Amino acid sequence: FRRSSTTAKQRYNQRVTDGVKAFLALSTSLESGSLEETKAFFSTEEQGGWKDSSAAGYLLSNAFRRSSTTPPDSLPSVKKWKAFSAELDVLQKSLKKKDLKGVKGSYEKAEVLLDAYLDAVELPPVIEMRM
Repeated sequence: FRRSSTTAKQRYNQRVTDGVKAFLALSTSLESGSLEETKAFFSTEEQGGWKDSSAAGYLLSNAFRRSSTTPPDSLPSVKKWKAFSAELDVLQKSLKKKDLKGVKGSYEKAEVLLDAYLDAVELPPVIEMRM
């Protein structure tokens, strides 16, 4: 079981990292008042978009199980992923309403939750991912 979780971590790390970097890059367009880049992030099927990152993020958080009998929802890494993901649901609702202020507020909350998730899955913090 140990070896397979290491393999899973390696398999999902890059996809999660690509998605995190794409998400963090949205701050520039949001600051300038544009929602187009954010819409593209949520609609693309490509690696680095939300659809791929969402699946990889959950699977990576699940790879931190120490035992196959541990339910995924009890893992701290899964809880942190779900908190981040829930805030992105709020962000998407604001995006559909073209509510820039709501999108920016959710983005800021999500960024804090993302940092907690990255720590839980042993990836670099937001500040390093921005570079």
